Amino acid sequence: MTIRRIDLSSLEAQRAWDARTVDAPGGDVHQGSAWLAYRAGLGREAIALEIDGEPLGILLNRAPLFGLPKGHAPRGPITPWGATFAQAVAAAGRIQSAAAWLGAEYGLIALDADPWLPAGDATEAAFRNSGLHKSNEIFPSQHTMLLRASANGTSEADLFEGISKSTRQRIALAERAGFAVERITHLTPAPERTAMWAQVQQLLGATAQRKGFELGSSAAMIRWWDQLAVTERSELLVVRGANGALVAFIVILRHGERITTDASGDDPIARKETPGALALLRWTAIKIAASESRITDLGGVDVAGHRDVPVEGDPMHGLYAHKASFGAVWTPMAGAHRVVLRPGALRLRSLLGRVRGVR
Repeated sequence: MTIRRIDLSSLEAQRAWDARTVDAPGGDVHQGSAWLAYRAGLGREAIALEIDGEPLGILLNRAPLFGLPKGHAPRGPITPWGATFAQAVAAAGRIQSAAAWLGAEYGLIALDADPWLPAGDATEAAFRNSGLHKSNEIFPSQHTMLLRASANGTSEADLFEGISKSTRQRIALAERAGFAVERITHLTPAPERTAMWAQVQQLLGATAQRKGFELGSSAAMIRWWDQLAVTERSELLVVRGANGALVAFIVILRHGERITTDASGDDPIARKETPGALALLRWTAIKIAASESRITDLGGVDVAGHRDVPVEGDPMHGLYAHKASFGAVWTPMAGAHRVVLRPGALRLRSLLGRVRGVR
């Protein structure tokens, strides 16, 4: 197996990389050059590899003082949706080969990877035979909720009819309130994009404070979203109130066969007064996906410790029911898997993590 490192320092190299990792079948923005640069800006070491001609982006994380580099390959290597068993075997083999190469070149102790393959015995067998075993997820959710009808020519009227009556009513309520969805894209002047992203950041911060969770670097995330918008791989969908203030937003990602809803938020006061703004935005995302014959990926609703379909009483059941009301179907994915090169070093790193907060 031939492995070489790809230099992504030039715009030409980045464009060529993104054409293979983001735009190609199975592509994902989390394998793109912008994501690698974004995470590198937060202290990771980004490595772009080509393994027998196939691209794979990897991020290394070193423990302070001790090194002990651990890697992860978010949504890679790229595999088409509906991958065959042979493609799953090939993906697992590339992960194992990348880990061995990084072990020799960088002293890697373990590699986590999630090539976004469907769950099943065949996939698990492919991973297990390559020495990979289930690990903690790289992203919050392991599974996702898909609306495939948007990719197969289903009419807008039929897609709308497939939405539950209560959600259709919320969409109509938002429209009667005078809400209209604006699409912030590569055609939107930069100053206007910047102003709208600033409002998004404020709403994200307020949501994090209200719900008591750690937001991280929202400014860096927004720079990544905006960079994707410039290259037509993301859009910001917004609803504004009468005074121009942001009422609700959804960020959508355009990659491979999918339109993915990546992040969303709304003003809690506006939600009480007119609860249909987010429903209107998700319906808009579905229409965009249908216009491009792409699958609508509404994202996951599972969290650590709760990887099954949420049921009544579960914290995520409301979000699950909301996404299901659009016709989206729970789609189980295999999730992240790990190959361990140096078990003792990994145990030491885990101990350091408990003491120093290193992951």
